[in-house]
Amino acid sequence: MREGLDAPTFELARENVEEIRAFLDGQSRVTLAVWVRHEQQGVDGPLYDHHVVLAVDDEDWATGDMRALEAGMWRSLPLRTTEPKWIDLAPASEVHALRSFGAVLWEQGSPGADPLAYRYTFEPFEPEPEATEEFATFVRALPAVRRVGADVSRLWNGHEEVESSVRLFIDAPFEADVLRPVVDAARASVLAGRPNHSASIGPPEESTAILYEADT
Repeated sequence: MREGLDAPTFELARENVEEIRAFLDGQSRVTLAVWVRHEQQGVDGPLYDHHVVLAVDDEDWATGDMRALEAGMWRSLPLRTTEPKWIDLAPASEVHALRSFGAVLWEQGSPGADPLAYRYTFEPFEPEPEATEEFATFVRALPAVRRVGADVSRLWNGHEEVESSVRLFIDAPFEADVLRPVVDAARASVLAGRPNHSASIGPPEESTAILYEADT
């Protein structure tokens, strides 16, 4: 469970709460929704936002794809406020403790029909050879970069694809400061026409295709 949670100081509009309840009534995976405030330390002092904490069965929490479910809830839960906000998932056994200070927005009576069957799949990203070579030519000028791998992350709800994104993994020291130049090179070549992408420093995962590898 996230630390720094306490009683909310901002209330959602009644109409929005009714929307949230109507959506949650139609699904089966979430069993409780609690509205709380979250405090975190900023550079100049504490910062606050508000969170809807959604409870899922403890076994589902342990075995299900919670990252995919959280991504799906960001797309489907009608949380309509311009105030700083977040959606959290947690085991039901822990979320019930928030009742002592949080505002209970909704609690499941009987499961709805929608299973919220969100899941991720990953597959190697293999752009055109010409684009890959153009990308590699630029990256060779960055001696700190050892390898660059890429895959396609797909978010599904059941058998329907919700969105896809290319993930770049840059194998290089953090202090080398190569993230921006590698991403810029990728946008001009292998990522051309693909607005949805992300990049991180770290070794490529098993799901990736290797777009660049330095000579040994």
